[in-house]
Amino acid sequence: MKIAYFGYDPLSSCLEVFQHLGHEFTVIYTGESSSFSDQVIHFAQKNNIQLCFGRPTLDAMQTLIEQGVELFFSAEYPWKIPVPSTLKYAINVHPTILPQGRGMTPLPHLILKQSIYAGITLHKLINEFDAGDVLLQKPFTLDEDETFDSLSCKVFQQTPGLLFTLLSNIDDYYQNSQAQGQGSHWPSITVDEQTLDWQQTTAQLLTTLRAFSSLGTYADIAGKPCVVTSAQGRCYSHHFSAGQVILDNKLHITVATLDGEMCIPKKSLFWRSLNQTINP
Repeated sequence: MKIAYFGYDPLSSCLEVFQHLGHEFTVIYTGESSSFSDQVIHFAQKNNIQLCFGRPTLDAMQTLIEQGVELFFSAEYPWKIPVPSTLKYAINVHPTILPQGRGMTPLPHLILKQSIYAGITLHKLINEFDAGDVLLQKPFTLDEDETFDSLSCKVFQQTPGLLFTLLSNIDDYYQNSQAQGQGSHWPSITVDEQTLDWQQTTAQLLTTLRAFSSLGTYADIAGKPCVVTSAQGRCYSHHFSAGQVILDNKLHITVATLDGEMCIPKKSLFWRSLNQTINP
């Protein structure tokens, strides 16, 4: 089967499933070289597969069908993919148990407050984001200390098995797909949600850090804006004001919280300009 693949590195594990089953990639759509697309680009170059960095258009998608493409497969691809009515299969991967958790940035939401919807959904790709009929799902639980990175790793590792199952009997799953129902849409993460509020408890601050981990969490330390990727916290009674720097040495900065402290390794701390933003 000829395939048009749309995706970035967080789900590049899907590529080898298609290759293992003997399918043919006609084109791979991804982003320009970066830490989010280099693995996909390397796979395409290694296997002499056409790469496309522009956004897909209806005319281009129609041309792919004329070239014999039967499946559009989307895995961590942020742009809308026009789906011609003559396409045989169109499938998307979504990292929640749909219909709950539609939206562009569900992983931090899962850690912050919606863990019961953790899992993977393979569903039909239609012109409305995350709304197509469900083909196959796999729920999983979050660990107590789950982070954005560990959750991303779970999705990366467990999606190929689900995809292999689907492709092994794709016609049956496609014909017996289930409509999603009403469900919920989770909005994009706000800057406030991605910021450490020193007026919160140590436990709340650590949860925020876990929800973003290597993506980075905004903070203000001694009046200076920064991004934090990890920290350790402990609770105890003290006389410091929340947000006050208790210790600053070559290795760590320790900041007082409402009920204890956060010790931030300087290798996990990045000073930033006021207008610099990060995105999950």
